[in-house]
Amino acid sequence: MSRKMYSTLKRWIEELETDVEIVSSHEINEEAGSNLFSFGFNQYLLSEWGRDSVQDFLASCADIYKRKCSGSAMVFYSWLDNQAGQIRISAVSESHNKLPFGCKINMTSLEQVVDDIFSNDSGLYTKGALDVWCKNI
Repeated sequence: MSRKMYSTLKRWIEELETDVEIVSSHEINEEAGSNLFSFGFNQYLLSEWGRDSVQDFLASCADIYKRKCSGSAMVFYSWLDNQAGQIRISAVSESHNKLPFGCKINMTSLEQVVDDIFSNDSGLYTKGALDVWCKNI
């Protein structure tokens, strides 16, 4: 967290550090669901936080998952669920060689997912593919 992170995001990082226990499974949907965390937001909060703070938040989430995965080769991923108004994160084992989405996905940058969050556009309905940021951990 190189820049100022707002108190709500800091609290979420602290809670994630305490609460996350990475599950590894041969069943990708079980693994993805067990490792899923969602964070609700609104446009007012976004304007208070700013893009840099949200980007730092998601990068910090990936770092926590990396520390918690006990050396297992996993993929951390994040996306906007704009219907639910949530930022979502999870992780699955690299051995699955895919992510557990039933729709077309667009592997993209962290910056693009943050742009999606601020525009409330995950890409799924406007571009036909869900923007997802992934990081090997």
